[in-house]
Amino acid sequence: MNLNLTQKIAYNAFFSAGARVVEVALAFLIIRLIVGYLGESGFGDYIVVVTFIYIFSVLADLGLYSIVVREISREGADEKKIINNAFTLRLTAGFFILGVAYFVSLLFPYSNNVQYGIAVAALGFWMLSNIQVLMGLFQKHLAMDKVALAEIAGRIIQLFFVWYFVTYDFGFLYIISAIFFGAMINFILVLRFASKYAKIKLQFDFQFWKKLLVQSYPLAISAILVLIYFKLDTIFLSVMKNSEAVGVYGLSYKILENLIFFPAMIVGLTMPIMSKYIFTEREKFKSVVQRTLNFLIIAFLPIAFGAIMTSDKIIGLFTEKGFSDSPIVLNILIIALGFIFLGALFSNIIIAANQQKRLAQIYFVGMIFNVITNFIFIPKYSYFGAAATTVATEFLVTGLMIYVIYKTINFLPSFKILFKALLAALLKALVSNSLSSLNIF
Repeated sequence: MNLNLTQKIAYNAFFSAGARVVEVALAFLIIRLIVGYLGESGFGDYIVVVTFIYIFSVLADLGLYSIVVREISREGADEKKIINNAFTLRLTAGFFILGVAYFVSLLFPYSNNVQYGIAVAALGFWMLSNIQVLMGLFQKHLAMDKVALAEIAGRIIQLFFVWYFVTYDFGFLYIISAIFFGAMINFILVLRFASKYAKIKLQFDFQFWKKLLVQSYPLAISAILVLIYFKLDTIFLSVMKNSEAVGVYGLSYKILENLIFFPAMIVGLTMPIMSKYIFTEREKFKSVVQRTLNFLIIAFLPIAFGAIMTSDKIIGLFTEKGFSDSPIVLNILIIALGFIFLGALFSNIIIAANQQKRLAQIYFVGMIFNVITNFIFIPKYSYFGAAATTVATEFLVTGLMIYVIYKTINFLPSFKILFKALLAALLKALVSNSLSSLNIF
């Protein structure tokens, strides 16, 4: 069946969205099993491990993902050369950077369980990091359905091992090891699917590596700065408070993280098109941006109203005891999600316009603001302060992105659809409220 560009984007969007719903459901089952098995304190340790190793995986990214998407989308690009060198560079960098995570963890006041867990998780995150750089290949060829299938398979394997280790009481470190088993299956399948579009092999063109790094380093810096204000609140909580506080915050944050996929997925599908048309066919570029923004607004508002109205029931899906403050934390973080939806689009417009250095400057401002406000509010307000700081930071960063886009390309998409979408979401909220006595599903 031959599909035009719009139909291909729609197919990929709806297939990926449907698959992601399945994946999120699997992720929630995994979280429920882990929360029930480990409790507030143990789940807090789990969140510390995942967050700590995630920091190092971001360091290993080197900003390559967005650059690869942009470069292979250009006319006449040598796709195989770009993909294979970027893959090899990421593979090598990730091995060394994630390899030192355990030794760095020894500098923190963590238990032996947490430190050993970081060492175990590093291998799984290394595999997931290597997958990331291949995403551009699937995005260019509008074949994200294959990525979605690989991710679902990986989640199913992770769920199986978590269930097995919980059922037979293997303990904390085995729960962490389930991340590796899921990542391994995901990695193998993505490599197999990628071979349809390019033969994936190691390529050591050091001059080309240098060229990639020269272009990607502002994005690498941006990723580190985003990481600091997006993840460091969990580290701050683990040091300034305790594992229970991390567990309460981490459960709500995990739900937020599983919703962030949506704007990233939609913008990821349109990014190659924006990169292609931004300097050549301005009207097509504007049309793609406007439709993407409309779609994001229409998608976010029902999610926000639904989550706020049922936050206690959402948290109740994962645990029947403890975590009493998690619904309030979730309500605060949902506000941040709206700015994250917008930021996903605006940051990619800035990258498409070759203004990644300006993006790094924006994230630097956001990082400074976030670190200062976390130091002020976490000691006094604990996880409530961390959540509110996340909202304020995302608001600041999104506003700066809008300013840079307008100053750089003299264009901003219209927000006219906001009123209609808000009205529809309010009507949906009224219906949901009248059914609030029913089961959440």
